[in-house]
Order: sequence, then structure tokens, then C-alpha cells
Amino acid sequence: MRRIASVTAATALSCACVVVAGCGTTVTGARREGPASPVTVKPRSAAAPAIASDPPALASMVRKDTSISADVREDLTPCVGDDYPMDTDSGDLTAGDGPDLVVNVTTCGDGLGIAAYVYRMIDGKYLNVFADERSPVYGSVEDGRLQIVHEVYKTDDPVSYPTGEESVTYAWRGNHFVPVSQTFQDYDGASPSTSPEPLSTDPVPRPDADPVDPDLPATAVPASPGAPSTAPGAGR
Repeated sequence: MRRIASVTAATALSCACVVVAGCGTTVTGARREGPASPVTVKPRSAAAPAIASDPPALASMVRKDTSISADVREDLTPCVGDDYPMDTDSGDLTAGDGPDLVVNVTTCGDGLGIAAYVYRMIDGKYLNVFADERSPVYGSVEDGRLQIVHEVYKTDDPVSYPTGEESVTYAWRGNHFVPVSQTFQDYDGASPSTSPEPLSTDPVPRPDADPVDPDLPATAVPASPGAPSTAPGAGR
């Protein structure tokens, strides 16, 4: 799995986040404000859905999801070739019909996180069950739970020097995600502090979404040696 990274700040802080801009997954100009942070990548899980390895199909699915903000969908275009501004992670978050897919939409060039979504597999289609579009943001699967991270800035912080990192962990309860823990890492401090634990028992509102067909291209099955060709015009 690639390291793919919603919190309500109780203070007048602006939020920003470390995002993975994996080359091969890319970054668009979907939202153009905000600082960029260094990028880290973790290996993709062997159980990752097939669509996670098909950037054009993944981008097409996201663009068809009308629960996503129009500006994100409209700006989701390749940076270069088929290099789309997206990063993914996957895992069993919701006990759906297959691995859940975390999709981060980023910016081209610096990998700034624009939005993070969670797609649940239902009857061969994907349903958007979580959305955080408060840029910069980063979502990932950590120990079977959803983790959403924002870097935190005070009003006078320069964009290259955030105050710290705020992380919220969500667990699936019934048919919603519920925030179960929150930590804040002061970059000048020795260790993260909880604030509080658990955060809430209230469910996070789900996007008003319909299941979307992943629309993966059919894969041709190679013919066995010596088998008759099924190509157009074969046998003529």
C-alpha cells in the first residue's frame, strides 16, 4: 500500500498535511493554495483493488462521483501522460464486499493534499462513505482503521514551518465512521499528546453518494499455444 494520508480544530489554526504524490500516481492543480510537505511512500498491499493500479480508471470513477466537489472533479486531469494526481491506500475498514479504497487527490508537482475519500465495495461498485476536502489533508489505513492527518499552522506560521501535526483515527460502526482517537504532535515536542481519547461517539456524516462502477477495462486472456486464433479475420 502506498501511504495515502477530519478534524475539527478548537483553535484558530489553519490545517495542512503531508501527502504522498507517488510518481505514477500524480498531482493536479485541483486546489492551488497552501504549503507543500515532504512526501513519503509505503508499499502497496498485495490485496489492493485492481483499480488502484489503473490511474485512468480510478480518475474516471472519481470524476463520476457527484458527491465530490465539482472543482476537485474538474481539475482531476493528468499532470503528464497517464500520471494522475492521486495516491491510494487500501484495507478492510468497513467489512464490505472487498478491500476498501482510500483515495487522496493531490496537486501536481508538490503533492499537496486536496481531498481524501474512502470507497466501500458493494456488489462490484464503489460507494463513497467518507470525504474530507479541507485541504491540505491525507488519508491512510493504519491497523485496520482510517487515519486522517492535517499539518497545523498558527496564524503567523510560515508555510514551510507548521506548528505540528493533528491526526484523527476513525473506526467503522454500523454504517458510518466514528472518530475514536485524536493526537497532536508538536514538532518541537518530544511525543504526541492525546486531545482527547476517545474523541467522540458521534458518527461522521456520510457523503450523499451513489455507488459508482469502477469501469475497469477487460483483460484479454492469452490463447494457449497451438489454439486457434480468435482475432478478427482468423481462419479466413
